[in-house]
Amino acid sequence: MLVDHLIFFACWVGFYTLHSLLAANKVKKALGLNPKIYRLVYSLFSTFSLGVILLYGASLTSPLFLYPNPISFGLGLLTATYGIFIIKRAFRNYSFREFMGFKKETVAELKTTGLQARMRHPLYTGTILLVVGYALFNPLIVNFISLLALSIYLPFGIRYEEKKLIRIFGDQYIEYKNSVPALFPKIFTKKRRLSNPED
Repeated sequence: MLVDHLIFFACWVGFYTLHSLLAANKVKKALGLNPKIYRLVYSLFSTFSLGVILLYGASLTSPLFLYPNPISFGLGLLTATYGIFIIKRAFRNYSFREFMGFKKETVAELKTTGLQARMRHPLYTGTILLVVGYALFNPLIVNFISLLALSIYLPFGIRYEEKKLIRIFGDQYIEYKNSVPALFPKIFTKKRRLSNPED
């Protein structure tokens, strides 16, 4: 049982590592594929590998991490639902077809409206809430391993992604980064208008 759970954790480590490596511009250039084709292959590979990991985790016999109770059940359901809501709202600033690679990417534009005006990475925020909620809703060790792997990856993933965004948008992103929290919005903040290079 322990070996199975360690393998499951290793699967997540491999998934997140590949996720970041394959998003690197050096890898994209080395493979020499058309950007649209690369994005499509990348999205399909990520979706397929994620599905395999989730199926493997679901197939494991895993003990309880917490004893289920109505409070954890309800809190987990509410948290996961809110996570899905945030993910759905975050996609309003993007074209899903473009995101998946079914449509040619448009000129890069820094999104700072909607949820992105309150947090820089709402898709990550929604994912955290979804995984936390499911771990509370179904408190098996295997689900807390998924949460642990995500918690370890996110600081590295965010740092890596933001280095790329600074290379693309320069001072505009640095100002955005200094004005808007990464994952969770501040409850009491004064609204600051981000400068627009077109002004």
